[in-house]
Amino acid sequence: MELSLIVPVVIFFLALGLIAFEVLDKALVALGGAVLIVLLGFLTPEQALSAIDFETIILLMSMMMLVEISRTSGIFSWLNVKLVSITRGNPLAIAVIFSLITALFSAFLDNVTTIIIVVPITIELFRGLGRDPKPIILQEILMSNIGGALTLIGDPTHIIIGNAAKLTFNEFIVNLIVPVGCSILALIGVFVLFRWKYLKPIAKNLKTLLLSNILIRKLEYEFLNIELSKPFIVKSLAVIALTLTGFALQTQLGLPVHIIGLSGALLLAIICAKDIHVHDALKGVEWTTLLFFAGLFVMVGGIEHTGLLDLISKFIVSSSSDFGMIVMYVLWGSAVISMFLDNVGFVTVMVPVIMGMESQLAGEPHVQLLWWALALGAVMGGNGTIIGASANVVGCDLAKKHGAPIGFFEYSKYAFPTAMVAMFICTAYLLFRINF
Repeated sequence: MELSLIVPVVIFFLALGLIAFEVLDKALVALGGAVLIVLLGFLTPEQALSAIDFETIILLMSMMMLVEISRTSGIFSWLNVKLVSITRGNPLAIAVIFSLITALFSAFLDNVTTIIIVVPITIELFRGLGRDPKPIILQEILMSNIGGALTLIGDPTHIIIGNAAKLTFNEFIVNLIVPVGCSILALIGVFVLFRWKYLKPIAKNLKTLLLSNILIRKLEYEFLNIELSKPFIVKSLAVIALTLTGFALQTQLGLPVHIIGLSGALLLAIICAKDIHVHDALKGVEWTTLLFFAGLFVMVGGIEHTGLLDLISKFIVSSSSDFGMIVMYVLWGSAVISMFLDNVGFVTVMVPVIMGMESQLAGEPHVQLLWWALALGAVMGGNGTIIGASANVVGCDLAKKHGAPIGFFEYSKYAFPTAMVAMFICTAYLLFRINF
């Protein structure tokens, strides 16, 4: 009996270790762990399939298709360059505007996709101005994670939580806009305060002004030297707006979010068939990520089948009679663990634990706060280290490819304190919700 409890857990954490140290591709590791769970008899093939949350996978796939087709239209590159032109090369204006845009894009597209869009042009711009691009790259990574925390579709962890807890798109915004908005403003303030020498105005430096104007023209030529199709852009923006409206009206429509997302992706693929071939759109889907999720769900299903997660939920509930303390355990426990383990894997494990806690605390009027504590803790804590979230890894990889490598300790030196600022904001918010 003890062995049956331990082995699935060992398989899961061994898989996470292999993923963290990049020994093999994460999809291969997760699928290998899933197959091992079935071969050792912890789940039957039928149970393994039922453990996969296909709603989450379909929604992720749909949003990837939607963003890939829209990106091909050139709208995001055009918008980036226009924003640079508006700032006229002023470092402070660039930092503030790009921080806000990164957060906004991440909320309604995807935080990893947003990083891929904004980081290359940021590096080009700051390096051209003779400034180190690393500080602004770090800021954009943090903003992408925090902005992604606002909506159901902004971060993979939120998609998992939303589907498991049956939370709507609007519920995420209503419940998280205060801590997320305050965290965004606080981190921009911290960045400006501690990086002021890096961001000081260039208006009195004629040489830098001339250089920035030349650089902006160069960026406009490089990033917009493609044939933009206005009908393609209009169709992309229209379908994105229609899909987001569908998410907002989910309750009235009576449709699950994965069906709304899939409908939007298919509609855009059909009406843009002459602009982009469906095979090219499908190539933009990160299939390895989706396979990683599938394997992860099966491994967690194996652990859940042993009853261990139910025991953990009972232990947490019995650890304190104060509901506020239980919420803090979930918030800060999620944050600390997400700093060192990929937050997607952690949230996948915690979902059944929170479900167990929810059933045991059924009489508690604020029981839903457990889900918001998990959501905020995983995202804000994931900002703390370079391996805490997918956007962190992707952003640092892009920086390295462009000759601006960011090491583990260099990342943590700035990111960890700012993550703590966001965590204290979330703590205050949740405690206020419990007491009032």
